[in-house]
Amino acid sequence: MLVDPFKLRHWLNARKYTAAQVADLAGISRETIDALLAGGATTVPPEQVTAVAGALRIDPSQLGERLRGDLTVLHQTPEALHETRRPIQRDGIHFYNYYSMVAPTGRIAPVILDILCPAGRLPALNNGHLEPAITVNLGPGDIHGRWGEQLSAQTWQVLAASSGVDAWITGDSYIEPSYCPHAYSLATERPARIVSYTGQSNIAALADEVNGWSDTAFAAYLERLDRGLNPGDVFDLLIARRGYDRQGVSAAAGVSSQELAAAIADPLSGLATFRAVGRAVGIDYRLLLPPERRHDDVGKTCFSLDEARTSKRRFGPYEVASMASAPHLPDLTGLFLRVDADRAGGEADLVEPAECHYLVTTGEATLEWLDAAGEVRAARLPADASAWVGPFVRHRWSGHASLLKFGSGAHVGYLDLVELTNTYNPAATARRGRRDRASWGHDG
Repeated sequence: MLVDPFKLRHWLNARKYTAAQVADLAGISRETIDALLAGGATTVPPEQVTAVAGALRIDPSQLGERLRGDLTVLHQTPEALHETRRPIQRDGIHFYNYYSMVAPTGRIAPVILDILCPAGRLPALNNGHLEPAITVNLGPGDIHGRWGEQLSAQTWQVLAASSGVDAWITGDSYIEPSYCPHAYSLATERPARIVSYTGQSNIAALADEVNGWSDTAFAAYLERLDRGLNPGDVFDLLIARRGYDRQGVSAAAGVSSQELAAAIADPLSGLATFRAVGRAVGIDYRLLLPPERRHDDVGKTCFSLDEARTSKRRFGPYEVASMASAPHLPDLTGLFLRVDADRAGGEADLVEPAECHYLVTTGEATLEWLDAAGEVRAARLPADASAWVGPFVRHRWSGHASLLKFGSGAHVGYLDLVELTNTYNPAATARRGRRDRASWGHDG
């Protein structure tokens, strides 16, 4: 097994063990530990990794080396996309073909689906999945979407394809929430494809964590969720953990009980009160503010072709139009992008805070980017080619083509930004934390 020296150093620091102490507890030589920390040991017997992990009270996988190399940009040819084709049989028929776009190993990749369930047949629902997703009709035909057992205007509707006007805006789009059952069928005799961009779920780690909780602990947790996590419940959870009740918090923050009650009843009007409480007892008042939501009764957020066309605008050298978006899923982004000029040389145009996925839908475009060595690289991508661009990688497009652009919260995302805004001296923390080899200060 390959051991990541930075992960090993992190756990030594977090557990407050010296290298010598861990070597002794694991029953291996100090020289082996030093070699692992230096990154000089290319392979380590599994039993030694298990012993080191046991000394640090972690799982061996938490020491595993991540993929190295230049992960600034990955791109995939149309031929490579088509080689990923896998047919799906459902409800007794050939229901879909799935194709995978490019993504780094271990990351979620968008998929393209051929919709094969014929018009006039009610498509069988799937069971949904944890990760929220943006779905876009690629055309050329319209499709029917289904989102529930009982059919209504919200659970059975058409996702239209472009009729030719502004064809680079390929079709209707929508966002689906976690575990929303869904399925698609053709709406006419015309064939159709969709892109399903499944983004990273911000509650994935929590969903995994609760698998280990007792039934009684999970029931107590679920009781709060069933009440909707209203501001009063969240507030009481946060202050009780700090040894306060509402009367004690009022006294500590210098606000009256009446002011606190009014703030809980109307958080937007009680902002000053919540900020005072946050300063006094050490909580982030932003958790007490109501979220903005925009979705139907099924939980999905739709965006029509007409709305997308109305949103057209210039963005630097590009013409862009919006896809579906939702304020309660701020990491999930989608954009129609039209490249309509040849541009060689000059500064790169796009720098994103989180990963981007691109799909070329028509024409041919050249993607240029700065690689890990700071050198300019380029790739010509025709229709059905895809690209993955890492966070803060400078890149640009040239040529004449239409693209779909997607983003998720795979760092730096919404939760990262919330935490960074709370971090004391985030720049210094980032500098120290990247590839950190320094001990915590007591390693001789």
